[in-house]
Amino acid sequence: EIGAAIAEIVGAIAVVISLIYLALQIRAQTKQSKLAAQHEVSGGIREVSLLFASEDISDIFIRANKDFDSMQDAELLRLIVVVTGLIRGWEEAFIENRDGSLEQSHWETLSRDYTQLLGAPAFLRVWGLRKQNYDADFGEYFQSYVVFERFEDIQAEKMQITDKHSDDQFT
Repeated sequence: EIGAAIAEIVGAIAVVISLIYLALQIRAQTKQSKLAAQHEVSGGIREVSLLFASEDISDIFIRANKDFDSMQDAELLRLIVVVTGLIRGWEEAFIENRDGSLEQSHWETLSRDYTQLLGAPAFLRVWGLRKQNYDADFGEYFQSYVVFERFEDIQAEKMQITDKHSDDQFT
């Protein structure tokens, strides 16, 4: 009877140790999965972003920001494809973050970068053309975050222009 009790205690201890080991393994696997997701999202974004280093795409982007409606069909197609790739990268990061696979700090950094970039007039025009093709939650986030941030930027630019002209009147 004592031997059976000792065996039962040893068995219970072994089960507890196994559960602790399993929990540690799951935690390590979760961390590795988050790192892999972060690396994959960042890699995709870098790949698409590098397209803007080409003279052709950067020229199209600059001209589209100045006068989107005067762009040739082939140029618009190229711009839409590149911008769609960027937005898809951000959408993927949004979903990874929403599902808990992407660290919050990485998500916040990406969002700041994207907000600055995608607030450009050409990007907002492409978003307007393609927004129905994205995850609904992401679409709401994009609309509230990017469009609002761009509105704040425009207001700040207007304030700077107004301040500059006011200063010029008194000198």
